[in-house]
Amino acid sequence: MMAGQMSLAPQDLERMHTAALRVLDEIGIAIENPVALDALKRAGVRVSGDRAHFAPGFVEDRLAALRCEWEGVPSRRRADRLTVTVGDMCQYYHSPFSDDIELMTTANVVEATKSVETMRDLGLGSYVPGVPRDVPQQLQAIVEYRVGAEYLTGGPTLDTLHPPEALPYLFEMADAMGDPMDATNIFPVSPLRLSGYEFEIAVKYVERWKRYSVTTYPAVGATGPIRLRAAWVLSIAEGLGGAITLHVVSGGKPVRFSIGMFPFDLRTFTIVGGMPECAWMYWVRAQINRFYDARSGYSMMLGTQAKRPGLQAGLEKGMAGAFGVMSGCDDLHYIGVLSFDDIYSPEQARADIELRDALEQLGRGIPDEDPEQWIDVIREGIGKGYVDANTTLDHYRETYWFPRLFDRMSWHSFATGAGRTARQRAREDVLARLAGYSYRPPAREAEDVRRIFADAWQRLGGAPDAPCLPLLRNE
Repeated sequence: MMAGQMSLAPQDLERMHTAALRVLDEIGIAIENPVALDALKRAGVRVSGDRAHFAPGFVEDRLAALRCEWEGVPSRRRADRLTVTVGDMCQYYHSPFSDDIELMTTANVVEATKSVETMRDLGLGSYVPGVPRDVPQQLQAIVEYRVGAEYLTGGPTLDTLHPPEALPYLFEMADAMGDPMDATNIFPVSPLRLSGYEFEIAVKYVERWKRYSVTTYPAVGATGPIRLRAAWVLSIAEGLGGAITLHVVSGGKPVRFSIGMFPFDLRTFTIVGGMPECAWMYWVRAQINRFYDARSGYSMMLGTQAKRPGLQAGLEKGMAGAFGVMSGCDDLHYIGVLSFDDIYSPEQARADIELRDALEQLGRGIPDEDPEQWIDVIREGIGKGYVDANTTLDHYRETYWFPRLFDRMSWHSFATGAGRTARQRAREDVLARLAGYSYRPPAREAEDVRRIFADAWQRLGGAPDAPCLPLLRNE
């Protein structure tokens, strides 16, 4: 049935690495920052125009230095269960109250963040799951950070450091929270180009950053080749080239890189998160990342193009999750996210956590048993069945998984009015959690962030009577 490989052999990974070295040498990477380009020249990299050509030996030497730095960092302890994290860039919100899809206003960002906080007991990672679209663009990241400082136990999060005028205030607020921003991530622009805002600030603030990361995401058939292995070679070359460039520019600071890519539907001209190919791409990503660092984790994206919870979202997220668990992933991300990364839905987040629980049970496999007890266990139910057998009562809960949301009633029981759909249960759970939200931020840190925010709001053009301002005090 299967015509291709489900895993890459060691020789496949070696060939792809070797091909990526050729790409960096023969094609090179465009570097659209004169400071970075000059640093590469001084390090001995061959430069032609704005294109840097990295000799294979130079790449291997720098990669060896990066690996030495990685080995000095304690290994991340694998969690006892699958970890789950939400998406962070959503521009729209699926309201659990109205079932409408709305622009992600400040009020919706606050409500969405509260919903994430109330699911901490279910293992959901702390994150602000969206960007406020009802404030001026230069204030959006600042408001997002403020919401995290006010409403999350785990503190603020950011999906961007854009624009430049917001950056000093973000630095200052992070210092006030006792969690300085000392690391940054860049995304190479496919194909084979280092440019854009993230790269510019990575170079400009080199004295501030203590470590860097590079993440690659060419879109197959659009910004990357349609042939998958060629696309992986491109992605590897971008990751290696970006990491080595930052290693040179920073004077040898630690840099990590993560190799990825996304499927692209030429019919809709859209990056698609729910295609079967996306799950396979994340599995290959894990294998490639472990080729460079054996301790790398493996996160599976629960992607979907569905715009609401339902058939498509359940199928696409369930397919990716099942494939991830059966191939050894330790994390599921994009919890609660619909339409790739457009919409955050608390209801879908609750459903995705239920999916995580089911997948954990699936991943347990067949439990061990004592063969010496098999005959006695069979004998116990002869003549009367096994419903009230002692073995059944002792082991029922460890044998079966019990959902909190999914329906397991017979149709007769459901039709008499005793049952509710999974969507109804999920919405009821979310609404109850929001009603019970009680977290309050640490007073000193909150006041410092509020003071810095007020200065930024005034200086960057925020309206003094904006209706969103009262929502940004969690008291």
